[in-house]
Amino acid sequence: MKNNFVAILDFGSSKITCMAASKVSDSGEFVIKAVGQATYNGFNDTAWYEPNLLDNVVNQAIDQVENKIKSNIKEIYVGVPGAFCATVTGEASTTFHSKKKIDADDVAEIIRKADIYNPSDEYAPLSGRPVFYLVDGIIRTEDAVGTIGNKLTGLVSFSFMKKYFRNSVAPILSSRGISRVHYVNCCETQACYISKSMLRSDYSIIIDVGHITTNVMLCGGNGLLFQRTFALGSGYLAGDLCQVLGCDFAFATNILEKVNLNLEVRSGDAYTINGRMVDAMQTNEVIKARIAQIAEYVMRSFSACDKVIPADTSVILTGGGLAYLRGGPDQLAQSLQKPIKMYRSVNPQTNRNEYTSCYGLIYEAIRASGNKIGLISFFRNLRKGDN
Repeated sequence: MKNNFVAILDFGSSKITCMAASKVSDSGEFVIKAVGQATYNGFNDTAWYEPNLLDNVVNQAIDQVENKIKSNIKEIYVGVPGAFCATVTGEASTTFHSKKKIDADDVAEIIRKADIYNPSDEYAPLSGRPVFYLVDGIIRTEDAVGTIGNKLTGLVSFSFMKKYFRNSVAPILSSRGISRVHYVNCCETQACYISKSMLRSDYSIIIDVGHITTNVMLCGGNGLLFQRTFALGSGYLAGDLCQVLGCDFAFATNILEKVNLNLEVRSGDAYTINGRMVDAMQTNEVIKARIAQIAEYVMRSFSACDKVIPADTSVILTGGGLAYLRGGPDQLAQSLQKPIKMYRSVNPQTNRNEYTSCYGLIYEAIRASGNKIGLISFFRNLRKGDN
């Protein structure tokens, strides 16, 4: 791995984060060496809110990392936000004349046959990533190479990015001399990383509630089966409090740090923030109403999903929007009428919910930048979206 580190760039809904990390093992484990961040006003599904500031913010984040590691970044993995991505799945089969040991060429043929999608001029292809395989229609596996059978079937996830995103970011990175840029579906890498971290080998639903956007993902095996992004997040909670309580946004954010939705508050109870008291019952009800709306949007998102989702599928919450709001995950679970697991990591470096999208990107970069080409990097090379 050149310079003994990989670099990633993550576009959150309130900040841009650059990280440099070093490989620990071939399985994708890593150590974060440096972090750089810069705040901005984010984006919607069509454009940046302040496109004229994007150059400055991206450069700030990268400058911080380069100064810390005392090295220039020449190669970077860029996470394309869910708002600028689309995901579809395709299935294909290959029948052999007789039983044989399946090799990488057989797998590549499955990918090619499953790729039946011609995106509009607005999109560019990112990757084709197998979710799982069936050998002889019976044996399900995430890695078919080396198995023996007469027939191989594969379910493949294909990702596409809006060219608008690439056209906005590429000139900034090029002007810095970063010559090798790999664009990656951030929802895909995040969902797969979390699923593996939580030891989920089957389907899992990942909900990432951010500042002004929420990503909803269905992960199965090694790939992304479904994703949707909608404009709701923790920033809306603070905005609601501003309107109802007549306070400014900074004060509303401080209120959220005090709130506990699990408390049985009564009339007359209050939260005290900087010497000022606010009605606890009213505050909790305002926040609960917005969380209920987030849950409603999550359920609406899956109305567009064509996959059969088992009833026992795990629901995992991540992102900085609700993970740190006391009682927030419980309230979301109540609104969804589903138990929710929180993303957790035994490694202190990777135990921050607001950075799970970054961890997913690093994990992908480590896997792709190893000395031995792994399956994930091989599949990506079948459809290059960074040209």
